[in-house]
Amino acid sequence: MGHNLIIKLWQAFVILLALGAGYWQWLQQVPLVTLLATSLAVLLAGLPLPLMAAKPLVMYRIGCRAEELGIKVHKKSSLAELASASTLVLTHSRFLNSGEAFITELIPQGISQNSLLAMAASVETGSSHPIAKLICQTAADRHLRLQPVTNFNENPGQGVEAIISRIPVRVGTAAWLKSEDADLSAEFLTRADQLALKGNIPIFVCSDKYSRGLIIIHREISFDTIAALHRLQKLGLKLMLLTGLNKRTASHIKKQTDIDEVRFETLPDQKVRELQLMRTRKGSIALLGDCQLDKEAMEAADVRLAWLPSAQEQPATKALSEETAEEAPSGPDPDFPEEPPVAEVKEKSSSPAGAKPHISLPQGNFLALARLRHRADVGMKLVGQQRTLAMVLCLLLMAPATNALTPFGVPFLDPILALLGNLLIAVFILLLSFRA
Repeated sequence: MGHNLIIKLWQAFVILLALGAGYWQWLQQVPLVTLLATSLAVLLAGLPLPLMAAKPLVMYRIGCRAEELGIKVHKKSSLAELASASTLVLTHSRFLNSGEAFITELIPQGISQNSLLAMAASVETGSSHPIAKLICQTAADRHLRLQPVTNFNENPGQGVEAIISRIPVRVGTAAWLKSEDADLSAEFLTRADQLALKGNIPIFVCSDKYSRGLIIIHREISFDTIAALHRLQKLGLKLMLLTGLNKRTASHIKKQTDIDEVRFETLPDQKVRELQLMRTRKGSIALLGDCQLDKEAMEAADVRLAWLPSAQEQPATKALSEETAEEAPSGPDPDFPEEPPVAEVKEKSSSPAGAKPHISLPQGNFLALARLRHRADVGMKLVGQQRTLAMVLCLLLMAPATNALTPFGVPFLDPILALLGNLLIAVFILLLSFRA
């Protein structure tokens, strides 16, 4: 039950008790002044100040301790939601890696390796996706010449497409390219499946409807991340990964990390629907997502988690081995005819404002999240104890305020003393909050 709801129920109970005490005094035919003093004393003794004091300082102290871990809590009330969350949803598999992603292999088909990489980088220039940045950075490290593109279009979770020298070029998943009638050979698809079984991410490149090759990307998942994920599970969080990767790569990640549930090939709108369905049956949902790419999904979650920006905005890269890396051509690339583009390169529209996270975590630090979840859980248990104690003390204070104990020798509690007693209880609860 929510803290605010408990306070409202308490207020309703105190009001009813004050009315009942006044009615009982009216039946006793006491003077009107005594009747009003009784009702006022009950109301003042039952003020919800102690209940209201049970939570804020605890949450504040947990937030201060979170800052020691490098965590920024933008919304203190989200700590209570995090403590009660039953499921942690990850919207991208890249959140699990140690921050290091690199291209392990270029498999061209009918063109050179540098031409394959340059073709993909030319199209990916208009995308802000981490994989797109990785491809572009690798092409820049090899000093490849990129071509101007027109009619750039990005299909979230599937890939990008653009026109290069009047030829449509697509870079993305096999499922998306096949839906666009691309000619992907069975040999290439088998090769991609074999690499995906090892946890690699195959990126297909097509020019017109013909396959031009594969770009193989690998991400490493550290043992520290796996250990932190297991700790989150021991703290009562069910882990779910919603990823756009294919089934084989997603299965490898599930096997490696022991995540409870993995949904593969999920598009952004499907992630939103999945979250809405989960909220109807699984209680509070904490979601770790990208504020820009997962805006709608984050707005559908109870707790929005995001990584803090890393020192380097671009993903880390590794150079290809000397055996696979070829020297960049100094002259014009034969695979890209020198021809002016049909139209001006489409300017990248300004990205819409992303969702604001409730909690920002150090990049890739799941251990910090586990510690915050533990402290939030302990803090909410402490809030529950203080709330119960506040209710008991207020009830003890309200008993003489009702004037019902005078026959047993207990004097009537004056309204001013009732107010002072309520304030003292609130101060006592605040002092107990320093235990957090």
